[in-house]
Amino acid sequence: MTEDEFRELLDRHGGDLERWPRATLREARRLLAQSVAAQAMLDEMVAIDLALAETDGEATPPADLADRIFERAFGAGTASSDALTPDAVPFPGLNRPV
Repeated sequence: MTEDEFRELLDRHGGDLERWPRATLREARRLLAQSVAAQAMLDEMVAIDLALAETDGEATPPADLADRIFERAFGAGTASSDALTPDAVPFPGLNRPV
């Protein structure tokens, strides 16, 4: 298994390896034993999974989030300037250290 394949499986199945298809576990564990990069990818995904679990589905994006992203990326002028302040937090519960 390559690191790219491992990343794709992480994105698809999450950081809990027990939820992965059984056919991939042996190769994934072998890669984890050899690759610091794969270990870091798994650590990152576990942190994301934990942060998402803490929200209990309560975190919802602001209604103008897409406009703010578009404005920030392309300067299209669709979002208000107040929404683009550095202190604006789209998902308040997810910005604490893990």
